[in-house]
Amino acid sequence: MGGPHSKGCLQCIRRKIKCDQTRPECLRCMNWGSKCPGYNRVHKFRDQTRHITRKHGQPTMDEAFAPNLIHEAINIQTQESFEIWLNYHFPSYIASFNSRVEMNWMNFIRSRWSTFPQALIWAVRALTSLRMGATRGNKEIIACARHMYGRGIQHLAALLHTRAALADETLAAAILLGGYEVLDGSSDRSWIVHSHGIRHLFCARGPSAHTHGIGRTLLLSWRPYLVADAFIHAQPCFLGGFEWACATAAPETSRTKDQWQKTSVLGQTMDYAFNEVAKCPGYYAMTKYFTTSDTNVDPSTPNALVGCILKSRESLVQLHGMLMETNPPASFVGVIPPMYATTLVQGTRHGINSAVALLDQLMTLLKYCLNKGTKPVLVPDFDDKSQEDQWRLFTGFQALNTNKNQSPLSRDSEELSLAIYAIGDQLDKFSLTMGMGSLSPDACGCPQFSARI
Repeated sequence: MGGPHSKGCLQCIRRKIKCDQTRPECLRCMNWGSKCPGYNRVHKFRDQTRHITRKHGQPTMDEAFAPNLIHEAINIQTQESFEIWLNYHFPSYIASFNSRVEMNWMNFIRSRWSTFPQALIWAVRALTSLRMGATRGNKEIIACARHMYGRGIQHLAALLHTRAALADETLAAAILLGGYEVLDGSSDRSWIVHSHGIRHLFCARGPSAHTHGIGRTLLLSWRPYLVADAFIHAQPCFLGGFEWACATAAPETSRTKDQWQKTSVLGQTMDYAFNEVAKCPGYYAMTKYFTTSDTNVDPSTPNALVGCILKSRESLVQLHGMLMETNPPASFVGVIPPMYATTLVQGTRHGINSAVALLDQLMTLLKYCLNKGTKPVLVPDFDDKSQEDQWRLFTGFQALNTNKNQSPLSRDSEELSLAIYAIGDQLDKFSLTMGMGSLSPDACGCPQFSARI
């Protein structure tokens, strides 16, 4: 606050002369021939903050707090954008377990953001930026998303050499960066390399780390891709083991303790179906070995395999019968939002149908091998259209589009086509079918998953 220090009249102060302070009018003004304006002070408030801070070297309030406020606003916006990303690519699949786990993705993101490693933060930013760029048709934003993905990979690589390598946040970062590879990989199969690393993290952490909390959510999120990964490599999926099956079908929790339905029969049915589907890559790998190996195989081993296949098939058929295709009752749906129930049932039924058809084909091959004493050809001849169609029939895969032989898009391509991001709910459908709904034969006859269909 600033004002004159003199007690004289205002005119004497302005004339910079000494006032005699006679009241009500001073004699100096009267002798000068002017009316005295009086002694009332008009105070002015002046912002001296910058002057003081320059004098003492202290930052202003705006300078101290504005960057933090802006940074916090960006973090909140990123978190909300991530929720939009989840709802866009996985609306039904996320709904299948969101209300059945102790901590879902958004609770995890919002409650622990300030403690996240840089790998996880850059993974979230890359995914949300990719979605923004694809939605707006902006290639520059997509280029920025790829840069963010690169930074996330660098931080993840460094994180894997620390004590936090097996932490929830590390696995979450690996999964989200793997999701980025599915959407915008350097090739259609680049996500498989990333998934291989995620599989090692799951195995190193062990089943007990995924029975509760965010660990269970992470397992449920990536398990369809683990099945597809195993099929592609023609090897058993570790999720088909007993301990992992117990972790997948762990007891559920409800959002509120006083909720009359504490679980979802639909959700549990999906989990049990997945446990049987997770065994299918192993059945496929063993059948391929028995039917293509040059060594003599003891007939008891293929017979034992046929017995396991029949048991899994019986379980899948029974679970299929529990899933009413339309309008499942509320008692069956439980805590899962009713609006997603029909979609979840249809997706699970499709996955079960694909698995059953696959098991039937494997049993046919094994029985032929045992009865005839010769080894049938498991790899289909792509010159024979009927065999190719037969393979697609038992995998439940719809015919690929006319661009199936198009070479993978390179990230360095100057002619970037935004059409590759218009996949809609394809990833959601793939997840609902437990990794079974998008299998097709590659040049070697092994099932292959492509995110861009």
